[in-house]
Amino acid sequence: MTGEEGEWNQVGRKHGRLRHIAKASKPKPAAGGANVACPTPTTLALEPGLDLGGLRPNPNPEFTVSDIHRHHEAAAQEWNSSDCWKSLQAMLLDATAAEGRPIITKAVFLGPGPYDPSNGSFAARRTAHMQTAAFRSIVRTLEPRNGNGRAAAIRCVVQEPCFTPTDKEFCAAVGLEVAESPAAFALVDEATLVFGIHMELPTYHRALCGCLPAVFIGAGLDEWQTVKDFDSASARLLAPIAEMDAAFDKFAFPDLNYMFSSTAMYWRRGAGGDGAESASTDV
Repeated sequence: MTGEEGEWNQVGRKHGRLRHIAKASKPKPAAGGANVACPTPTTLALEPGLDLGGLRPNPNPEFTVSDIHRHHEAAAQEWNSSDCWKSLQAMLLDATAAEGRPIITKAVFLGPGPYDPSNGSFAARRTAHMQTAAFRSIVRTLEPRNGNGRAAAIRCVVQEPCFTPTDKEFCAAVGLEVAESPAAFALVDEATLVFGIHMELPTYHRALCGCLPAVFIGAGLDEWQTVKDFDSASARLLAPIAEMDAAFDKFAFPDLNYMFSSTAMYWRRGAGGDGAESASTDV
């Protein structure tokens, strides 16, 4: 996964991953003696005991805010016409139909990646925009539930340590409040949707360990059991996801060219509720 000095590398689990990172220094052991493998920008910026290894926002961004808007509009059009979004819309209707689902007042988006990556990767930029389009579409779909049929705004927060000032300006223009790391983790409560695609396990733990959210969209328990070497430290980091796997309804998030591969959607059940019929869907 590492190349020559200064080379950009691609982090992958199943089927590869489209978010690129620069070569970083070897991660130091985390608490409990576990090593955090393949650190992403988000992980590096947030985890104690890990240095950034030179990862910073693009020092020479090429795009203006107008450029980023244009790229995003193209990606959003592709997303809105995709079979992935059609499948997800049906899944959201199924999930929200279950009795007693929590009302979502906040949505926290973790680590989309920069919209103007320093290596100029088209794939990384496209993935960032497609995941942002997916996040915004999900929020728009859920907002009408908050006001008895009338849309009630959900506060949207995004946290990405590699954002440039231009990225942040774009986010503000489309209604995404930018949180400086690690502020977004403290926002998670029982009325929050957490959306983080292909994050590292310590990052998920930081987001979930204080309070389990209303909805979590990210790598599910079975994915970590497949790819992670389990020891006491791994089990500790995985505990919030294991708790959701046992107590929440689980849906297989549809994929689009591996951008959402191995992703699950967990929904908190209502008091005494049996959940939605599709909750047993394997991921």
